[in-house]
Order: sequence, then structure tokens, then C-alpha cells
Amino acid sequence: MYKRFLTLLLLLLLIVPLAHAQKKFQPVSDTALIVDSIEISGNKITKERIILRELEMKTGDTLYPHDLAQKIKQSRENLLNQSLFNFVDITTTRYDFNKIKLLVKVTERWYIWPVPILTYADRNFNIWWKNKDFKRTNFGIDLTIYNFRGRKERLDFIFQEGYDKTLSLEWHIPYINYAQKWGLVLSGGLVYNHETDYGLHNSKKLYYREDDQFVRKQYFAKIGATYRPKYRITHTFYLCFYQDRFADSLQILNPTFAYGPNRYSYFTLEYNFKLDYRDYAPYPLRGYYFEFNALKEGLNLLDKKVNLFSFYLVFDQYFKLSKRWFFAYNISSKVVTNRYQPYFLQKGLGFLPMTIRGYQLHIVNGQQIALMRSNLKFELIPKKVMDIPFIKSNKFGKIFYAIYANLFFDAGYVADRQSPVPPSLNNKLLYSTGIGLDIVSYYDVVLRLEYSINRQKEKGFFISFIAPI
Repeated sequence: MYKRFLTLLLLLLLIVPLAHAQKKFQPVSDTALIVDSIEISGNKITKERIILRELEMKTGDTLYPHDLAQKIKQSRENLLNQSLFNFVDITTTRYDFNKIKLLVKVTERWYIWPVPILTYADRNFNIWWKNKDFKRTNFGIDLTIYNFRGRKERLDFIFQEGYDKTLSLEWHIPYINYAQKWGLVLSGGLVYNHETDYGLHNSKKLYYREDDQFVRKQYFAKIGATYRPKYRITHTFYLCFYQDRFADSLQILNPTFAYGPNRYSYFTLEYNFKLDYRDYAPYPLRGYYFEFNALKEGLNLLDKKVNLFSFYLVFDQYFKLSKRWFFAYNISSKVVTNRYQPYFLQKGLGFLPMTIRGYQLHIVNGQQIALMRSNLKFELIPKKVMDIPFIKSNKFGKIFYAIYANLFFDAGYVADRQSPVPPSLNNKLLYSTGIGLDIVSYYDVVLRLEYSINRQKEKGFFISFIAPI
């Protein structure tokens, strides 16, 4: 999300807020209404069938006003959560006593983002800022085309030089059949590193670098299938191929870095299930979200040493307590069934979605992880919608923003059966608390400014670009 954040934030800082009222459908009686026709406007690029796919009513449906109002609300949420439109308005025109015309007006986004790459090689911005080492930067181009061909497809091409070298291409096709339920994902590429992490000390990464050669090379290819039978449920299946090559020095520095050899070729099989009833996915205030993921690394086809199985669960729930007060919590868990994990395949606490605030600078690996996050927030500035007179394009000239203050408490536990080297954060309860300020705007922009203190009495100010829960 940070790729588009800076450009849009600069625009927001020039604006004087003006509030606009949001239109809502008001049922006029208890008479059953017939959806006689659906008229869509504003979709200069998006195919009409992509929009119709998200509407929870169709031509010919007979609905009572209350049910119609609810379906209009849900349809609007469906469309906004596709990240295709900045604004969606759904209204009705009534005629012939009980017939209505559904009017769907969308404001499309800008879809082509040729973003220059000037990034940090560290795990997150806060770690890079602590060291401020400009040698650990990358440069290149990340060309992302959203809504490719007007069919909600996403095409992403990355060419990166500098500290790390990356060449990759990913094409996400959400619908490949007439019913718009099955989709396809294709990707492949390579990543070369002059420097890579080989272990942990005090829950911080240890790095090894060679200037005259790459210490780690990875080649990958992926094919995936998605199945979205309705509006809120998505199944995803991935078959991936990886080839990893490492410098011999990594195994010498950390005997548990790999299984022994310095080259591995293996397949992975992954399944992901999502149940999403959030009102606005980039920054939810109401609803709930459930995710299950199972990953088998190594299918006993090539390198038989790679043989791991893991799964994780995520559950989020969001409540509106009163007019301007909101509460949310998250419960997450991850389990690796194998007792032994080589370091290069470990992804513990500190990697999405297994994160807790206050420990952004730490990595805690283990075979079992349990987390709880909670947020109490107050709406400082409710959602404001306004037009910018000097910007003629409606893709940028009409904006919204909202600001929330929040108080949070997070806790987690990571069980490690591989005899962690002390000092370590494994096998002990971790917790943190703090305060924050969240700024939300169009194009899914979320800016979080947080101050936290954890169990180890480490205090810090952190910046993030995704919703806290």
C-alpha cells in the first residue's frame, strides 16, 4: 500500500475538509417491489458484467423495501471491496406502482501505476529507519495495472536492481468462466541477494554479505486457481515450484540454516479459504473476517529433504459501540507439525499475518504461535467527502478521509521445540500496549502512527500502512 501512499498523502495535505451528505435508499412502503431494470454509469473501463457480479439483486427480482435496502447496502460494500472504485452510489427510481429501476453510479480509480522502486532491503520501515543505511536500498520499476482489460485482472511486473535484484511477473485473472466463479493466477520470477539473513540473535536478524557474488538465489513459478461461488467466500489453490541456492558460508554460520546441501528444488501445495463480511476491507469498522491457510512444502517429487506442513487460522471481528466508538479484536494461530524447521523456511512472529504491535523490530520463530490483538478506537473526524476544484479528473478530484484515535493491547506466545538459543523471546508470554492515530483515505490508503511499550519495556514510535486489525 505504501507504493501509492506518498503521492496521495501529499494531495490530501493540500485540502481543506468539506463534508458531503451520503444518499441512502429509503423504503417508501411495505409493497413488494420488482427490479425492472439496472442502469450502470461511470464505468468507462470496467466491464458491466464485473459490476453486475457484485450486485446482490438482479433484473426480475421481487423484494420488500427492507430487503431491498439491505441488498443495496451489501452490494455497495461488495463493489467498494473490489478496490476498483473510489465511490459507489446505488439509488432507485420507482414507477408503475411497484416497479423500480436500479441506478448504479461508480467513480473509477486510476488503474495504471508505474511506481519507481526506491525501497529498503529490511523487513519493515522501522528497522531500516533505526540503522538509516542507504546502501540497503533498491531501485527499479514496479508496474502494476489494476483492472486490466476492464475485467478486474491485475498485472504486476517488477524489475529491481540495487541491493537486491528481482525480476517477476504476476497475472491475476479473477474470472475465466461465464458464471464468473473460477479464476486463474500465474506468476514467475527470480530474486538474487548479495546479502541475506542466516539466523537470529536477541530476536534480531543476523546478516551475511558478499560483494563479489550473490549469497542467495531463488527461482520460482506459480499457478493458482480461485473459486468464488458467492460474494463473501473465496477458495484459492496454489501449486508452486521453488529452487533455492545458497552460499556455503550460510550453513557454516548457522548449521540449522538448511538441511545440509546448498541447493534445493521443491514444490509446494497451498490452500486458502476466506470468509469476508467486513464493511470496508482496507479499514473495517463492522463485520467479521475468517481465514484458513494450509501449506505443504515439499511433495516428495524432487528434493525429498524438504518436507514441512503448516496451517494458520485468523479471525477478526469489528463492533460499533456507539456513534463514534468502535472496538475490534483478532485471534490468530499458526502450527507447524514438523519438529525441525530449517531457518530458511521459518516464518514466525513478525511475518504477516502473525504480528503484534510493540514487537515490529523482533522475529520470534517457533512451531506454534497464538496471538490476540485488540483495538478501542474513537472517530476523531468522521468520514468526509469533498471535491477538489482545481483537479478536474474525478479519479483524483473527489476524495474522502477519516481520522481515528485508538488504544490497543496485544499479546502472543510462540512455542519453540528446537532448543532456542538464549536470550530469546520464545516460550514466554509477550504483550504490549499503546496509543495510535489512523488516517484513512481513498485508494485504500491507511496511515498508522503508533507509540507502544512491550513486556520488555521497549518503547517505540512506529509507522504502518495497513489496518491494525
